[in-house]
Amino acid sequence: MKKNSLIKKALGVVLASSILIAGCGSTSDGNRNSAGGAEPSAQNAEQNDTQETGTVDIAVTETVSEEVNPFKTADGKPIIVTIGTTSDENRIWDALNAELASRGDDIRVEWINVQQTNQVLADGEVDLNSFQHYAYFEANTADLGLDLTAIGETLIVPLNLFSTKHSSLDEIPDGAQIAIPEDATNQGRALHVLEKAGLITLAEEVGVNGTVSDIAENPKNIKIVELAGAELPRTLEDVDAAIINCGYATDFGLDPINDPIFKDEIDFNDPAQHPFVNIIAARTEDKENAIYLEVVDAYHSEGVYNAILEVYHNAAIPAFDY
Repeated sequence: MKKNSLIKKALGVVLASSILIAGCGSTSDGNRNSAGGAEPSAQNAEQNDTQETGTVDIAVTETVSEEVNPFKTADGKPIIVTIGTTSDENRIWDALNAELASRGDDIRVEWINVQQTNQVLADGEVDLNSFQHYAYFEANTADLGLDLTAIGETLIVPLNLFSTKHSSLDEIPDGAQIAIPEDATNQGRALHVLEKAGLITLAEEVGVNGTVSDIAENPKNIKIVELAGAELPRTLEDVDAAIINCGYATDFGLDPINDPIFKDEIDFNDPAQHPFVNIIAARTEDKENAIYLEVVDAYHSEGVYNAILEVYHNAAIPAFDY
């Protein structure tokens, strides 16, 4: 469309130039035409056409510039970006690599299941990491004195209350045992879910990273059992209920939509939910790295969006639009 417009403009200039030359040129007998004068004879007109105006040849040259993909390598070898995770699930990363390939980028993501991933990232053993929400990221990097920065948002994963012994909150008895994640990433959030459910009350000054010691009121004398996240689904036969990350829940065959007796409803308009949005983090010195930002942009695509819904059985919510 732009090329056609330029051609039309160029031809318009040619036409206007021809008109100006024909209108201002002299006749063969030296008499100038004027707006109110008589028309020149056919012979004079022919002479004007051949002698004065001549032929104007203007070549219109089209310049076609191909857009260069800055993420293409000269030899076609991929630029490897390593991402530290705490999961063996690969479908989201496969979707991300498919998106990068569809863009013509010579970038490939390789995910690595590691522990202490913020320290591993800070030490340069991986390029990025993706396993945590803002609340844990800010607390952990402050505790360890790490200079890391969140460069993109991924998803938010509900922590729901499941039970195979009770069908509702009202059935939770006095002295019930409720299992929650022991890790700092999820324990504080799990306690807030129990508070929303009306089972406990936390101290007012507790932030998003509370611990069991921050329980201020416990009218049913709930006994909190702290366990590793992956162990929680298997404890359902031994405890009255458990707060389970929906990833572990679906791996165990639980339905995170229909099985919980209390659901952690996600509302992105609620500022209280923002600390629990998961992120992609980089070393602060790399926060403007064009390749890493391209990875984040590719993550925010339809293919990755759909992969998140598939992996988490529509329970986890992508924290982006595409």
